[in-house]
Amino acid sequence: MAIIDFRARPPTPEYLRALELPLTQTVMRKLGSPQPQPRTLDEWMQDLTRLDVERVVFAGRQSSGTSANDVTNEYVADVMHQYPDRVIGLAGIDPLLGMRSVREVRRAIEELGLKGVALDPYGGRIAANDRRLYPIYAKCAELGVPVVITSGPLPFAGPRLEHGSVLPIDDVACDFPELTLIIDHSGWPWVTETIALAFRHENVYIDTSFYFHLPGCAQFAEAANTCIPDRILFASGFPVVPIPTALDRVRAHPFSDEALEGVLYRNADRLLRKLGIIGDIK
Repeated sequence: MAIIDFRARPPTPEYLRALELPLTQTVMRKLGSPQPQPRTLDEWMQDLTRLDVERVVFAGRQSSGTSANDVTNEYVADVMHQYPDRVIGLAGIDPLLGMRSVREVRRAIEELGLKGVALDPYGGRIAANDRRLYPIYAKCAELGVPVVITSGPLPFAGPRLEHGSVLPIDDVACDFPELTLIIDHSGWPWVTETIALAFRHENVYIDTSFYFHLPGCAQFAEAANTCIPDRILFASGFPVVPIPTALDRVRAHPFSDEALEGVLYRNADRLLRKLGIIGDIK
């Protein structure tokens, strides 16, 4: 079965430097993740092919509040343009820079050719519905590009749990109904609330990265089997989590065969076509 991985980054020396940060090492330790080995981009593409991964979404991160500036948006764009049929690049946008962030959204989409935005509100120690972020959301809605919002328990010092909560995303989805929002890291530990957001809002999706093996996540299988069959997107979080490990964690839950196919491929494929990022809607 072909797979689309909605959150994976290349294990190149340029990117792996970001994993040396203490906060990232803390996350990897708590997830039980091994230290990834560096690979060239060509080697990474070969690895993806062996794993039946057809495409990946490579999200940048610009987060001065946590010193987590993974790589430049130029680097994300360069990787995408080298492998346009395999890599979809999203611009990392700093949540703290006001109109500079809005201008960077425009530059990243219109000049660099990136396909959406990755936003880490916790990097600014703010919630997703903080009004300082609204100009960024408005620009993304105007440009018709999706926003991936980092959520979750943020298991390191600094941000508070409320900064990773999914509940403020309800305000964003209400205020920007034309804006596609992807809640990453499964929205854990707010599993029921994350499912409710996707059920309530046609513009909200969920990715499975990082925490899909933790208590409560079996509810996502029940949700995919019933009320939100088209809203859950496989995402490994590689290289923090190995892709085979992430796949095993998804397959361990009681998805129906049809729902699992949706999670691993069909839902992402349809969303990317709907957004005009790949081909026509099938």
